This record gives sequence, C-alpha cells and structure tokens, in this order.
Amino acid sequence: MPVDVGKFIKAPDYDIKVITYRDVFQAVACEEDYTGDECREMSAVIVLDAAEMKRMGFHEGKNVRLTSKWGSVVVMIKKSPREEQKGLGFMVNSPWSNALVSDEMLNGIPEFKDIEVKITGSNDEITSIKELFML
Repeated sequence: MPVDVGKFIKAPDYDIKVITYRDVFQAVACEEDYTGDECREMSAVIVLDAAEMKRMGFHEGKNVRLTSKWGSVVVMIKKSPREEQKGLGFMVNSPWSNALVSDEMLNGIPEFKDIEVKITGSNDEITSIKELFML
C-alpha cells in the first residue's frame, strides 16, 4: 500500500501585509444578499502581484490560507491587473478580511492596513460565512 508522503509535508508559507479597501460593487452585492454566492465570490479573495504569485508558486483561482495573530481564513487568490509592491496583498473590506484584523485598538479604530499574515496554499474550501459568524 503506497504512503501519501504529501500529507506529511507542510506547504511553505510566506509573510505578506494585507491592505483592505472598499469596493462599491462588492458592497452592493453583499447588501442584497450577505450570505449569497456573489457576495462570497467578491469578498473571499486576496489580490496579489503576478510576480509574487509566481515566486510563491500560486495560481489564480486557487485557494490560500491567510493566518494572522488574530484569525485564519481560506480565500481564493486573484492576480492583480497592475504591478503591485512586493509583499502586499489586497482584500476588500469584508468578514473574511475582518477575521484577520487585530482586536487591539490604539485610537478606538481597528487597523485595516498593514495586517501581517502568513499565506500558504490550501486544499480547504473557502471559509464559509457561517464559520465567520459562528452561526
């Protein structure tokens, strides 16, 4: 019986900083149906520079796990249409990005920029909205 050695080898992870932003189209989709497919498809995404994706061995449309000191989520990876700064990933404001945000607030406002995360490839499904809200 062959042994699946791959399940014992940890996928490499990389340090990146996540920058969140607002998107009007995503906001409308989520306002119409927060638990719907369109909202998830527009929200559970991280956008990386093509060169960074290549360096990390990631392909567009694959799932990755993002883990910060405060939480972990699985999202889909997309290639940025622009050249972005090395080491940065971009996520729309959503429950998926919020799961990574610190609960420590210096000025009474959470830090939505420069969220330090580890990114690694994942065979897991995208984190469901029910998991995020612990429904």
